[in-house]
Amino acid sequence: MAKYELGQKKVFKPKAKSPLKKPQDPDSFVLRALLQASPHYLSGNYLAERLKMSRVGVWARIDKLRKAGLSIEASQNRGYRLAGEPDLLVKPLLNAWLKECGVSLPFYLLKNTDSTNSEAERLLASGQKAPFVVLSHQQEEGRGRMGRKWHSPKGGNLYLSLAFRPNAELVKFRNFTLWQGISIGQLLKDQTGIKDLSVKWPNDIFYNNQKLAGMLTEASIDCDQVRSMVFGFGLNVNSSAKSFPKEIRDCSTTLKDLSGKNWRVHELAAKIIKVSLQAARECLEQNIDDKLKQKWQEMDYLYGKRVKIRNGQETFSGKALGIDSSGGLRIKLRNGRERIVQAGEVNLH
Repeated sequence: MAKYELGQKKVFKPKAKSPLKKPQDPDSFVLRALLQASPHYLSGNYLAERLKMSRVGVWARIDKLRKAGLSIEASQNRGYRLAGEPDLLVKPLLNAWLKECGVSLPFYLLKNTDSTNSEAERLLASGQKAPFVVLSHQQEEGRGRMGRKWHSPKGGNLYLSLAFRPNAELVKFRNFTLWQGISIGQLLKDQTGIKDLSVKWPNDIFYNNQKLAGMLTEASIDCDQVRSMVFGFGLNVNSSAKSFPKEIRDCSTTLKDLSGKNWRVHELAAKIIKVSLQAARECLEQNIDDKLKQKWQEMDYLYGKRVKIRNGQETFSGKALGIDSSGGLRIKLRNGRERIVQAGEVNLH
């Protein structure tokens, strides 16, 4: 359970509002109100008036939320206070955070799945209207680029996939993953205060030489039209890299390892979903190529470093010089010539 900073235990006094006419989701309303009041207490009378129910009814609603895993304190003459949240995502709290962020879309929260990308693909195939998001407490077969497995243990990390049906030209999405990486990377820097986060071409977020997050975009393409697309994102949040398998332990990190504290996974999930949706809209509605080149320079993990590239059976090395307008990685070879890499595995040399 991640505890919030206690602060002063004052009573929060929201602006007076009329009762809800048709509360669609009382649990979400209660949690949004508690979030807005945090870290202070919120009057039970206020909740009762807004929900048009008795104080006993409010208590029953609070008790239900506690049983779902939320830490809600009660104090006589003060009311209720959201004191903490679990590391595992809880549907009512995630829904409340999404509404706080102004995001309205269907989401599926699973205890376990093979892969959130695979589940999103199955939902798309069944006709589910997009966009929507799939999240899971853990993945049995979480995957990254080139068939790699993404370590996805239960507890405190984020595994999510956003599904789209853009029905748009492929060229609009040629830099989709890069733009998502820059957008989410900047959000994480702003939210955590960890300024040295960078993006490793084409789909990882790094801190120094350690991976913090990974992305995987998979699309269904027909005649140069992107019909459907799934963007998968995994972020190491409140776990410790010390618990990871030996082969990835030294090259991985988590937000908790970097900051020494727990992070609110519901808030992070909601804000990442919001930023990812916005990044997708920007790809569809704007020409982002020039803006991407500029912003990539600010967060480029590889720039100026010696790298080795493996593309199929070919392996070569050179110096990374950023990206071109197509999103390809610019490599200065030993003979002084420049080569553009559109795909392949890139590691420091």
